[in-house]
Amino acid sequence: MKRKANSKTDRVIEDILSYIIEHQLVVGDKLPAEGEMTTLFGVSRICIREALQGLKFLGFVVSSTKGGTRIKKLDFSLLSRVLSFQIAISNLTYYESTISNESYDQLLEARCVIELGVLEIIIKKITQEEVEKLERFADCEMKDDSPEQLDWTYKRDCEFHRTLLEISENGMLKSFTKMLDIFFLLNRGKTNRANSKIVASEHQNIVQALKDHNLELARGIMRHHLGKYKGEKE
Repeated sequence: MKRKANSKTDRVIEDILSYIIEHQLVVGDKLPAEGEMTTLFGVSRICIREALQGLKFLGFVVSSTKGGTRIKKLDFSLLSRVLSFQIAISNLTYYESTISNESYDQLLEARCVIELGVLEIIIKKITQEEVEKLERFADCEMKDDSPEQLDWTYKRDCEFHRTLLEISENGMLKSFTKMLDIFFLLNRGKTNRANSKIVASEHQNIVQALKDHNLELARGIMRHHLGKYKGEKE
């Protein structure tokens, strides 16, 4: 049986975050005591504690016996790990059953926004070493129809796109590699020699556009590259 979300605790978390924003609290500022928050938000002390535990887990606040609960400087590396985990467990049903057309389209839409956006970030900072790494993964053309070649192609295609996010050195963007894993798993069975040749060519053209610092061309190729997935679930 799946555990139901504790809606009351979630609401209290939102109330605390709203309180922080409304009162313009900053890193190091102290939150009201638990007793005061029970009055402010109209819930039990247990709900307040559960909400604070959730915020501590996310790295938003820190507590001590003498200092109370204070706002903590956000650790983006921790937050990215939490996001990766959440994306993974939130999509476990994708592995177990068919995904709806609407959910698939939303996954593709999110992927397009992220990957088109990351090109603008990395084109300004990409190194020769990173270009060479992308070039290694760009070639994902199947040499035959064997299961081994299918697996090889699948892994290299996925690694190419994962590497684009990693080059950004942005923890928030890198957290979405789990989303890529899910997307590629959903489409793994559709790979064949003909489309793997096209994919490899588009990968190589994206890398060349990055080398030439031609952002519009890189984004145009990527948009066409991802556009082929539109309607795959219909």
